[in-house]
Amino acid sequence: MGPLLAFSLGLVAFYGFVCALTVELLGDEAPAWLRWPRPVWQAIAHGWRTPAPAPAHPDYAKIARLERELGLIDVEPERPIRAAKTVCLTKNCMGETHEIRTWSGMLARRIHECES
Repeated sequence: MGPLLAFSLGLVAFYGFVCALTVELLGDEAPAWLRWPRPVWQAIAHGWRTPAPAPAHPDYAKIARLERELGLIDVEPERPIRAAKTVCLTKNCMGETHEIRTWSGMLARRIHECES
């Protein structure tokens, strides 16, 4: 068993040497059966454990949103939109105004559709 194992390991080493030499000499024009060990080795040795690139600066908007969602900070109540009537600059406008409110009833947005 010992001599057979040594012979098979020698063949594997020789095949690796032939692959490396052929790819170095021929580059991308080497046959695929000689070219495959190099990209596999590159992926194993260098590609799998590369860290993700760090962002250039912290995303403060995302941090603030996550803190609000998790209840880590006290959120100041937003100032509501005035409850006054919408003023349209079109003379004799008969358009409709739709109000969008939050669940608590605070006016979030007012949409006016002009009909002149």
